This record gives sequence, structure tokens and C-alpha cells, in this order.
Amino acid sequence: MKIKLKMINHLILNGKKETGEKEFCKNFKNLQKKSRKCSNKIFQLALISSTSVFRLHKISLKKRKKKKVQEIPGFLRNQNNRISLALKFLLQVTKHGAYSLSKNLSTEILLLSKSKSGNLSIKTEKQKAVLTKKHLFRYYRWR
Repeated sequence: MKIKLKMINHLILNGKKETGEKEFCKNFKNLQKKSRKCSNKIFQLALISSTSVFRLHKISLKKRKKKKVQEIPGFLRNQNNRISLALKFLLQVTKHGAYSLSKNLSTEILLLSKSKSGNLSIKTEKQKAVLTKKHLFRYYRWR
């Protein structure tokens, strides 16, 4: 249940962990009500579909007076980094809505598990942007 703890940590508001736990429980209750499948499996499917493999690192080159920002594509090797990035992406999309966070989050998770969410197109656009800048891979710092 490391994913559960990560999700709660990302849901923390104003440094209060209790609010994150409450939102997480509300979210899973809404998932259970909306679908007859196990909410853990639905959450795993949503995470798998929203994880990305590449990420753009922004590095500013401060030579002389001109400051140039260069975006270098990077490969996310660590599984924990991929999961946390997927959780951040999921929460970033659901926090900007008219309804409560738990309702938005549960509907978004359901749509992602069915691969019908509009956010998948955003993810694919980001991946395409990374692939267009693949000539900058030579500057990538392999750690």
C-alpha cells in the first residue's frame, strides 16, 4: 500500500494529514458506489494508464546577458518517480473543477481506468513533445 500512502501525502492540505486521509476515503467510497469492481483494481488501472515514461527537464543557460531555457527530455527510470508523477498529474487535473475534489477524482479515475479520459490526450501530447526534442538527448545527464 505504498501507493495509498503516496496518494494521501499528495492530498495533504495545509500540512494536515487527516484531511488527505478523509479525501482519500471519500474518493474510494465514491469509486465503490459508481462501479461494481474492486476500487483498488480500478485505481491501479488508472495509474497504469496515466504514467508517463519521459519528462521534460527545464535547464536555464545563464551565459552572458541572455538567459535561455532549454528543455531536455529525460527518461524516468525509477518506478516510484513515475507513480508520483502520475499522481501529481491526476490531482492537478481534478483540483480545478466546480465539484468537490473527491467526486472529480473518482470520476477521473473511472474514466482513466476505461481509457476514455480527455487527460490521456494531454499525456500523449506531452510525450510527443518529448519525442520531437529527442535530438537533445545527448545533453541528458544519465544518473
